[in-house]
Amino acid sequence: MKSFLLWFSCCIISVFSAQYQQSSDFESCSTVDLKLGQCVTIKNCPSALSILEHRPLSAQDLDYLSKVNCGYQGRDPKVCCALSETDGGGSVTTVTEIVTKHPPVSGDLHSNLLPSLNECGTLSSDRIVGGKEADLDEFPWMALVEYQKTNGRGFYCGGVLISKRYVLTAAHCVKGKDLPRDWRVVSVRLGEHDLSSEVDCAKGSDGDEYCSDKPVNVPVTETIAHESYDPLSIDQHHDIALLRLIRNVDLTDWIKPICVPTTAALLNDKYSGVNMTVAGWGKTESRSESNVKLKLNLQVKDNTHCQSVYRGRVNFGLGQLCAGGELGKDSCRGDSGGPLMAIDTKLTGVYYVYGIVSFGPNPCGLEGWPGVYTRVTEYVPWIISKLKP
Repeated sequence: MKSFLLWFSCCIISVFSAQYQQSSDFESCSTVDLKLGQCVTIKNCPSALSILEHRPLSAQDLDYLSKVNCGYQGRDPKVCCALSETDGGGSVTTVTEIVTKHPPVSGDLHSNLLPSLNECGTLSSDRIVGGKEADLDEFPWMALVEYQKTNGRGFYCGGVLISKRYVLTAAHCVKGKDLPRDWRVVSVRLGEHDLSSEVDCAKGSDGDEYCSDKPVNVPVTETIAHESYDPLSIDQHHDIALLRLIRNVDLTDWIKPICVPTTAALLNDKYSGVNMTVAGWGKTESRSESNVKLKLNLQVKDNTHCQSVYRGRVNFGLGQLCAGGELGKDSCRGDSGGPLMAIDTKLTGVYYVYGIVSFGPNPCGLEGWPGVYTRVTEYVPWIISKLKP
């Protein structure tokens, strides 16, 4: 705190004369009134910066500034700034723009770069009877991540489409310790069901045959792993990444984004005891399981239970959740980087992504050992901060 106050007393004039700059590292945080925020330089937070206009600073002002301090970027202090004060990329806006663009909605988050609820999380129909194999038109947001290797290309991770331009996946699929150095993410495949056939068909409940469109491969122009992810850490905290596609994809019955939870009600729920679904082709950096998209229902466990199971092996963080633990049922039937998802039956009736497949016991499917997922609700501010048109 002393160093923080010293900075203000010595450099307060330079704050006003400096041009507004964007922070290069946005971390999620909680504001003093327990709202979701981003840790940005004070130059990029209007409310904190406005305090400096009332000089001399009161003891109350100094106390508040010390409480919101969340680090430094070079010599500039960083503060936990309410997400409603940024434009989604961390750049500062005027007070009028804040009120117009981000009206306060009880802790809800907003981004016009994410699809609206009538554009995401919906299935085309219920015409096909399902089973352990996912239905042909089920989970149209599923993605396969393709890598360029020395001897060709292959799919070795999964992901989930969250907008026309971005796929959400695991950081270990981008910079993991098990990822060979000469592998490079080059594209994602969307609209896939069975990798062994070019066009997939199935019979609906009415007896008619339905066929999907051909899947599409979309080049990836940028891989964005969370800045705090450490591939060598056994805890695998912050195991989340975004893949920016070369273009906006065309949405069809077979390609749709899943919804990202942005309302306060969804963000604050811990989902213990909730049944969710993990899906994928069982492809990871080191194994290849199935040509056909599979699904599995799992129950989310309380983090205290997860910590007790993994005690001495993994230190659980707030950004993680675990699910499953039944004999022979685990997310190794899904992809690394694939989604743990559920329908919000109470409010919207659409699918949301709540987890990203991170890691689990080896061998997978051990009784009493749930798989570990990145808790998406803890990273929504980070996700929004990275999106670009």
